[in-house]
Amino acid sequence: MEKYGELREAVEKVELVDAHAHNIVDLDSTFPFIKCFSEADADALSYAPHSLSFKRSLRDIAELYGCEPSLHGVEAYRRSSGLQSISSMCFGAAKISTILVDDGIQFDKMHDIEWHRSCAPVVGRILRIERLAEKILNEELFPFSVCFLIIFVTVADRVVALKSIAAYRSGLEIDTNVNRKDAEEGLVEVLSAGKPVRIVNKSFIDYIFTHSLGVAVCFDLPMQIHTGFGDNDLDLRLSNPLHLRTLLEDKRFSKCCIVLLHASYPFSKEASYLASVYPQVYLDFGLAVPKLSVHGMISSIKELLELAPIKKVSCRNF
Repeated sequence: MEKYGELREAVEKVELVDAHAHNIVDLDSTFPFIKCFSEADADALSYAPHSLSFKRSLRDIAELYGCEPSLHGVEAYRRSSGLQSISSMCFGAAKISTILVDDGIQFDKMHDIEWHRSCAPVVGRILRIERLAEKILNEELFPFSVCFLIIFVTVADRVVALKSIAAYRSGLEIDTNVNRKDAEEGLVEVLSAGKPVRIVNKSFIDYIFTHSLGVAVCFDLPMQIHTGFGDNDLDLRLSNPLHLRTLLEDKRFSKCCIVLLHASYPFSKEASYLASVYPQVYLDFGLAVPKLSVHGMISSIKELLELAPIKKVSCRNF
């Protein structure tokens, strides 16, 4: 009998809540299918098929589809079957009952949140705070602070969580005491760079983040935070969750649920420590599963469980 047969049987009976997903795109989208297997871009993406995680994932997908276990075979099956058919097959096989969608990444020919209701009974929206701020600035809605809070409050009761990509822009060492003057100077710098607006000024990002936490507390919304690895637009050194200490020590936000995404890989031990000493910190190991090798996935989850309470560690599908 399989060593973990009883555990596998129990897991396969459980319905999955995909707590951090992104919009599905049409099969003819310019977003390359191979990008689903790797965080690499440009020339580096050509090496993705030589990774252990790619080979394993492609084999598993081909087995589910019942097609040739090659990238060409899988893509041909997808085209012939159609998006709705393969989506139903994949969501059904994974027993995904709930999808929480961060629609803050713009993909070519991506489907809106409503479309995803054909894939799962329950669908919710995660609001990416930097994307909201950039939208306000691109549409020249001023004064910014007032418009940001008004729009935030308007949509807060229609979202299930907030999400920040501060790690990608200026790092996770968030100054929750950033003053308005520094934030305004940061805003001037952001606007002087022209459109489309891309917010990278640290003071302004810290200001947005801090005020978003205030909204999260008022509406009892969790704040999901990108931590750990990503594409090469990310400075990995700045995405270590240990940088969040100032935020986590701030008593104003001690009741706000903080979810560290992606197993914080390769900082999984650090994330585990934070979840063990801060009651508001929770861990999500999606993206690390399935983007890592089998050994990498097992190792990362083991590290998360070294200190973190089991009930504070969760998974999601990508």
